[in-house]
Amino acid sequence: MKKISIFMLALAMAFPMMASVVYERGDVNQSGDVTIADVTTLIDYLLSNEWPAPSGPVHEFVDLGLSSGTLWATTNVGATNPEDNGDYFAWGEIVPNKETYTWATTAWAFYENGALRFSKYNTDSQYGEIDNKTELDPEDDAAYANWGSEWRMPTKAQLDELRTQCTWVWTEVNGVSGQMLTGPNGNSIFLPAAGQRSAANLSGLNSNGNYWSRELYVASGTVKPNSASKLYFGKSSKQTISGARNQGCSVRPVYASQDVPTSDYERGDVNQDGGVTIADVTTLIDYLLSNVWPDPIPVVDYVDLGLPSGILWATHNVGANNPEELGDFFAWGETAPKANYVWEGTAFLYVEDGQKRISKYNTKSDYGPVDNKIELEPEDDAAYVNMGSEWRMPSKADIDELLANCTWEWTQLNGVNGQLITGPNGNTMFLPAVGERMGTSIFHLGEAGNYWSRSLYVLNETVSFPTAAYKIYLTDAGLTWNSADRNCGFPVRAVRVAN
Repeated sequence: MKKISIFMLALAMAFPMMASVVYERGDVNQSGDVTIADVTTLIDYLLSNEWPAPSGPVHEFVDLGLSSGTLWATTNVGATNPEDNGDYFAWGEIVPNKETYTWATTAWAFYENGALRFSKYNTDSQYGEIDNKTELDPEDDAAYANWGSEWRMPTKAQLDELRTQCTWVWTEVNGVSGQMLTGPNGNSIFLPAAGQRSAANLSGLNSNGNYWSRELYVASGTVKPNSASKLYFGKSSKQTISGARNQGCSVRPVYASQDVPTSDYERGDVNQDGGVTIADVTTLIDYLLSNVWPDPIPVVDYVDLGLPSGILWATHNVGANNPEELGDFFAWGETAPKANYVWEGTAFLYVEDGQKRISKYNTKSDYGPVDNKIELEPEDDAAYVNMGSEWRMPSKADIDELLANCTWEWTQLNGVNGQLITGPNGNTMFLPAVGERMGTSIFHLGEAGNYWSRSLYVLNETVSFPTAAYKIYLTDAGLTWNSADRNCGFPVRAVRVAN
């Protein structure tokens, strides 16, 4: 150990200023920075097999007895006591208390030729390039960035639950007006009426409260990228409404440790290979020397539902990291997401002399040369191309097997609506209600879900519809199969054959 200690000291002296605010990768001692101290902590763990307690600040939470089990912080971000107003954040920003809260000073917002544009969190082409992000990434979440990975800004569903399941009493705490919320189990939290910041002004102090969610605002199934959902309350009212992203509002975090993997993947598994070994020490030192992380080793989880075929289903969509995330949207036969989902511009689809034509996967001469291909080849399969050769988009037969052998329940996972599928062996997977992309818009988000198969819409040897393909369709009423035009944008939930 003496040689290791001398080396560590020399490295610390050589690179005393190299640190970055990364929490889940490299911040092994959970201090909020990546430094040589994390190397020491990692080596100590490998020698003792025991993690030290986090060295960062500790924030309290309360269990209100809510249906979801959500745990709410007792203070706002930037506050010390429950009645303190805390900091004011524009939506998507992690540094508070700016001099002015305008579009010109708001993250991801800018003007181009006099028109408002967004460079991130945009679902509408009128605001510029679309990325279809509707929920803040952790690095843009004021709770996560300021308090650590155990904390997140709430979802709209969590705000609605707080609004509908608690009793609200307008009161004062140490001379500060606000709402005292009492949960079903009798526990309480206090939300101060902190008002909101707009331009250089603070309005509504001690008369209303404005608390951000981490989600863009959705009206009638359509996402509005210029605003986000927030909780608004006054003395005698409370509702979840939209707020322009440039407003300065309060943040009351929710404790999200149940959303963060408890394995060593985020603490110690610096090279992200699934284990904590001396190789992680090497990777961490390399990062401190270069300030560049190597690419993680991709790992895609799957679940065995106990189906007769033995097919294994992925636990999340292509392009997603968690089961409840939307992931990427694909036109049928395409392997990359895009901004505009229309006939012309979709792989193998075109218009000739005013008539729709198909250059591949065609069973009818009405649409051009017939090749009678009815299943996507691997190079046109979004699962195969993006996840590797073990994976494919499901066939119509795979969908039929899922429908015939599983049960399903409409529920929420981390505030996201969807169907929980339970297989014959009791194992489950979650399909979020992802909506669908048509043109440049997304529709029915949170209300319905559509998932491509790899199979063309062919009823029998004589009846086929080469302009469409089979899909899984889900709502709160259940699951079924359906078909849709190939130019529609749907997510993909992949399958693989059991080893």
